[in-house]
Amino acid sequence: MSEQITSFDAVKPGQFGDILNIKRETYGKIKVGLLGVGYFEYWRMYPELRDIVQSDLQAASKRLGEKVDLVYPGMVDSMDLAEQAGQTFAKEGVEILVVMEGTYLPDYMILHVLEHLPNVHVILFNTQTGRDINPKDNYQATMRNSALIGITQLSGSFNKAKRLYNVIVGEITDNRCYEEVASIVRSQSTVSRLRTHNIGLVGNVFRGMFDLEFDRGSVRGILGPEVISIQVDHLIDIWKEIPEKLVKDKSEELTSRFTVRDIKQDNIERSIKLGLAMEGLAERYKLDSLCFLGQHYIEKMTGAPARIGASLMMEKGFMVACEGDIGGLVMMEMMHDLTGEIPVQLEWGQFDLKNNALFLLGHGIASPSLASNPKQITLTRAPEEWGFEGSGVNFEMIAKPGPVTLGHFTSTPDGWQMLISEGESLVDYPCLPCDEIHAMVKVKSPVQDYLKELIAIGVTHHVIMIPGEVGKELATAAEQMSVLHTRLD
Repeated sequence: MSEQITSFDAVKPGQFGDILNIKRETYGKIKVGLLGVGYFEYWRMYPELRDIVQSDLQAASKRLGEKVDLVYPGMVDSMDLAEQAGQTFAKEGVEILVVMEGTYLPDYMILHVLEHLPNVHVILFNTQTGRDINPKDNYQATMRNSALIGITQLSGSFNKAKRLYNVIVGEITDNRCYEEVASIVRSQSTVSRLRTHNIGLVGNVFRGMFDLEFDRGSVRGILGPEVISIQVDHLIDIWKEIPEKLVKDKSEELTSRFTVRDIKQDNIERSIKLGLAMEGLAERYKLDSLCFLGQHYIEKMTGAPARIGASLMMEKGFMVACEGDIGGLVMMEMMHDLTGEIPVQLEWGQFDLKNNALFLLGHGIASPSLASNPKQITLTRAPEEWGFEGSGVNFEMIAKPGPVTLGHFTSTPDGWQMLISEGESLVDYPCLPCDEIHAMVKVKSPVQDYLKELIAIGVTHHVIMIPGEVGKELATAAEQMSVLHTRLD
């Protein structure tokens, strides 16, 4: 007899009927189509031109194919070939279509191809051969470089049809243009993957943090993931079954890696046990990320803060946020997907006029890879006590130097809004003895003006930070999600 199908919330759950029982496969690579076109009318006027243009487009397809999963059916210069190309793109599941005109072409062939791809994301790639005008160019040469006529015409047609598109402009051998296409593809991949994600929420948004409140329907419909509320009892059931030997082994492993200051072994073991239960919860319910409320909720029931356990999950590439911050968690997932780096959830702290910098303070959750010097990470007490006994365990460290990106999603009356900002984590700034994860980030604008604008925009008190510059990719992702975005540097 097969196992009984029950809700995952059942007292004695069997096979789940309301969530997946298997881990969903990671979303595959996005297929990109290259629609390279030329105008058949020119071939009879200039017989050599067809082969030249065909060679130009073939070389461009090779460059682009080195950066994305490309489908290129060859040059399209007739309606029959347009029909074949449209069928090929549709059959191959193309999600992004790059339009490159080898010569001017009226709109009709390109629009015919798009009839096969009603939901495709279009990139208009305006290009030419050579960075500058050659004073010796004859009319054939100008026709070889007449793409701008066709691309501007096509943009006008798209505008009339209210069709969205991206634009890239550059010389045909300029590698930056092809990297720009790849950047758009990465953003689209991230947005697509979010639609397959399940976020586990244990608890609720912290009392009174109305800036973090959210609507599950808008998270699912706009940002992508499904938010699944999980009763704390399910976590506690797993927590009770964690083997003590495993707890001791993991605790010893942790203390062998880092300096320990003013915390006892039983505090470490209680925190590790909770962390192992959180990992078990994620595995049982096939979660892609986890958000929890610690204060007076998990901590009271387990006698330990969730900080260090969440940090160890982050180190493995599993995103965790606290205080019910779903918008921040989605931003963490996007940043991690775009860079491979591990982000951190912080709060806006203070300003520093001398360094034109922001002091950002964490919630005790971060991968050790964030640290300026991993050898100087200290295991300290948890600086806030919310219903647990003893000291708890926390990482004390400052973020490593280099370019960083800050971001978050805010739910507003007009829909979701994305904040994007780029700065620089300072070199050689000392780690504060504050028992907490923190960062010093230099901004481009005068820091007081920066904060005036930040507060005037209306943001959450949380901010997500990740090493590297991904503001451009985040902005593209926001456009693909139909989310308003604000850049602040």
